[in-house]
Amino acid sequence: MNEDLENDELWNLLGKTRPVAVSPYFSRRVLRDIRLRPAAPILPLFLLRWLGAGAFAMLAAGFFVSLDQDFSSPGWALNSPELIEAFDVAAGLDTLLAFEDGSFPAFDGDL
Repeated sequence: MNEDLENDELWNLLGKTRPVAVSPYFSRRVLRDIRLRPAAPILPLFLLRWLGAGAFAMLAAGFFVSLDQDFSSPGWALNSPELIEAFDVAAGLDTLLAFEDGSFPAFDGDL
């Protein structure tokens, strides 16, 4: 593998270049230039305006369409047997956990 690198033209060319001296404040200047550069928006401003207006129009249309709906009959009536059964099951969930002691037995090292 080293024989290939020694005869490679790129490595020969890189060996002839002069070393580059970097200013000690190079990174500070680069970061300052990045901070001073204005952030480019993801979408153009006119597209953002139309997108916002379209979203508002869809929201308003959904609101006005929902005004016409009949919501007088909920899925479960308040006194339906299914609802009472669901609450009875939920009330008994605390008995499923048998929690006697919150500590763990000490590990003695024998397996």
